[in-house]
Amino acid sequence: MQKFPEIAARLLALEFRQLGAGATPSEIDAAEKGLDLRIEGGYRQFLQRFGWGGAGHFELYGLGRDVPFHLDLVRLTQSERQEMRPRLALHLLPLMNDGGGNLYCMDTRISGEPPVVFWDHEMGPDQKPALDASNFETWLSRLL
Repeated sequence: MQKFPEIAARLLALEFRQLGAGATPSEIDAAEKGLDLRIEGGYRQFLQRFGWGGAGHFELYGLGRDVPFHLDLVRLTQSERQEMRPRLALHLLPLMNDGGGNLYCMDTRISGEPPVVFWDHEMGPDQKPALDASNFETWLSRLL
């Protein structure tokens, strides 16, 4: 498994990338409080370093003063929990939309390095999302 500094270097080396300026610890803490969950592991490092962003075929939700409206983690999570059907489970933190309404999410019930799971919007509210990667760093490394 690659460590986050290696993954960050790979992101920065991509020609077609768009990355934020990073989120402050207080912005991350406010998001945790507002969403009533913990943001840990590699995703927390990503938020601190970049805030949001992606390259080519993927865009990651995030935080920070420069986050675009369509990638705002708190706004999107609240929308998925309250407005969408089926509603996103409260322990899932969306990372990215697959373009078809499905979400890659962190399962925040697991502390430390939460796994990334796939939330299929057609499977209903009682689904057990499929495991996609053991943690954020493994998942992001595979995207790259």
